[in-house]
Amino acid sequence: MKFSEFRRWLKAQGVTFEAGKGSHFKVTAPNGKRTTFADHGSKEMSEPTRKAIIKQLGL
Repeated sequence: MKFSEFRRWLKAQGVTFEAGKGSHFKVTAPNGKRTTFADHGSKEMSEPTRKAIIKQLGL
């Protein structure tokens, strides 16, 4: 899965994005949990990174 596809999937789950530094975003899930997401656009995202972000957000 690419970073841009994952970002769209997160938005569909109700996650909100705030601008961070550079290509990073502060991400807040509807349940209030937060994490940082580095968006590298069309690059492929590693599976462990994707799973870690989902776990941190409690999705």
